[in-house]
Amino acid sequence: MKEILMSIHHKWAELIYSGEKTLELRKTAPKALDGDGLKVYLYDTDLKSITGVIYVNFCHEITEITPKIVENSCVSLDEIEKYKAKGRGKLYGWEICGVDEYGPDWLYPEDLHIKRAPQSWQFVR
Repeated sequence: MKEILMSIHHKWAELIYSGEKTLELRKTAPKALDGDGLKVYLYDTDLKSITGVIYVNFCHEITEITPKIVENSCVSLDEIEKYKAKGRGKLYGWEICGVDEYGPDWLYPEDLHIKRAPQSWQFVR
C-alpha cells in the first residue's frame, strides 16, 4: 500500500472523521494505484500535526459534478466549480473507504521524515 501525506484544513478533517465526508476533492491524484489503495496521513494545517489516516481505494477524474459528488464531498457546487477553475481544469475524487482518527499529538511530519507539510499531498517514503 502506498503512503501519502496530505494537508487538509481542520473543518474538512472533522467532516471526514465524523463520516459525513466520504469524497476528498483534489486537483491532482496519483497516476495509478497498485490495487492495494492508499494510506493517507492527514496533516491538519490548523493544528499543525497529523491527526489521523484515511484509506483510499480509488481516485477518479470528475468530469461532471453531480449532486452525489456535492453531497459526498460536503462542498457546495459553487465552491467545487471555483476550486476546479483554479487548477488546470481537472478535478479528482479520492474515495474514502476507511478512517482512523488519532488526535492532535499523534504524529508529526518529521516522524515520516518529511521536512514540511505539502501544499496538497506527497508520497511518503
